Amino acid sequence: MGGGQIQVDIGDVDDPVDPKLQIEDLCKPKCDAFLKAYEACAERIEGDETGEKHCTGQYFDFWSCVDHCAVGPTMKHTS
Repeated sequence: MGGGQIQVDIGDVDDPVDPKLQIEDLCKPKCDAFLKAYEACAERIEGDETGEKHCTGQYFDFWSCVDHCAVGPTMKHTS
């Protein structure tokens, strides 16, 4: 991986594989701060028995970061 670009091996042409999951896995480390915020929130509300507390915002922040990172490399694999 040079120049900050994400390189993905999509495998054999006869056995196509959706590269999105691999690309997302490569993007997740770039979104570590959002993941840590989500995990901290989840730990904070672990004992909530009311069901009113949630970490939806942190969850969506993490996946928004992953999606933003993955969109370019994913689109390169579409035709």
